[in-house]
Amino acid sequence: MARDSDGPGAAPQLSDDLRSWLGLQEHESVRVLASGARAILLERFGGASPVALPWDRDLVLTADVLAFPLPELLNLIHAAAKSGFLFFEDESHTKAVYLHHGEVVFATSNQNADRLGECLLRMGVITAEQLSEARAAYTPQTQIGRLLVDRGFLTPRELWNGVKLQVEEIVRSLFSYGSGTVCFWEGEVRPDNVVRLSLPTRRLIGEGLKRRDELLKYLAWLEDPGVRIAATARPAASLSGAERAVVQALQGDDRFASLYRRAELDPLSCARTLQLLGLLGAVKVFKAEEPGGDAATAADDAVRDCVIAHVKLLAEFSAPIVAVEGSEGIRDRLERVAEEASRRYPELLSNLRVAPGGVLDPEQIIERALRFPGEREREVGLALGELVSYLEFELMNHPKIDDPDEFLEAMEGLRAQL
Repeated sequence: MARDSDGPGAAPQLSDDLRSWLGLQEHESVRVLASGARAILLERFGGASPVALPWDRDLVLTADVLAFPLPELLNLIHAAAKSGFLFFEDESHTKAVYLHHGEVVFATSNQNADRLGECLLRMGVITAEQLSEARAAYTPQTQIGRLLVDRGFLTPRELWNGVKLQVEEIVRSLFSYGSGTVCFWEGEVRPDNVVRLSLPTRRLIGEGLKRRDELLKYLAWLEDPGVRIAATARPAASLSGAERAVVQALQGDDRFASLYRRAELDPLSCARTLQLLGLLGAVKVFKAEEPGGDAATAADDAVRDCVIAHVKLLAEFSAPIVAVEGSEGIRDRLERVAEEASRRYPELLSNLRVAPGGVLDPEQIIERALRFPGEREREVGLALGELVSYLEFELMNHPKIDDPDEFLEAMEGLRAQL
């Protein structure tokens, strides 16, 4: 902990040798925040920064993430109901979180994977082609969200939800870092030109830890010697940073261990980048089949069968409800249930489109499921099982259906296939 009692004007004149040793840029200087028997804490200021750091606030916390993981630090700030600005840095990665009384109100990042367009793509709200079209029309005076709305690719409500998801994704992504430094300036710090959100910090921490575990599973799969990575015939346009480095490092089919070294990335950052490139259609990641075997194809077929069986059962459960009350009510209710369940299964259920009558498009879910790392068939069963359980409950308790057991018994065979 430290308190800044001297303003920037009190900074000492430094020799060129000392400036070079401290790694200071031309217009940067330092000030002493705390001095003790064993340590002197210096704060850098005055130079170019990837974000507007709040020099007029008190720097009260700085830590090494390797020793004090970010979930613990954010829990500490939340428990103390502190307002302020948390800045994280790990080599070229920088992320900032704004907090009000311990709750997240905004976040920013310099990583392409955290941009609004990429977040909307992961949500399934827009396609890679729509994002490319909007990017082609982008200028520094425009906003990518406005371009997507103007072209009819998004509604204003979807854009608002996308901005909230972008902030949540940035916060959740913090917990996948095992190294780096974090600083926290205390005091009200409001980002420019944004609407203050109100997002529950504890929920984001829990979801972030789950996302970290999923990324680690994906990383373990990538490190399987049988997994290959290849650039597609038509790489996505407008790649930069880590995405461009990974695509340029690919030389036909390749293994992950050699890829992340050639791209000069750490394994976790390369895994995150590959997830995004897969969504953009710039790379494909696949398990090489053993001679004479087709295990990968069989696994994909099992996922497809699982999705189709659940979707068919949902349609059968919906049919008697639609017959007595029409198609719109059941669609609205099922969308709300899917939205609530998407908090637990975001990769499969986020912004799931439900047709009138509660009908789901199996191809929409199959496409997501085949990209899902880990135990895909199990996750599909759990996610869609929540929708099945809801419709079964509604069918059993619907006031206009006299004999629900008749319908449920007829579905026993189909249900046994799940």
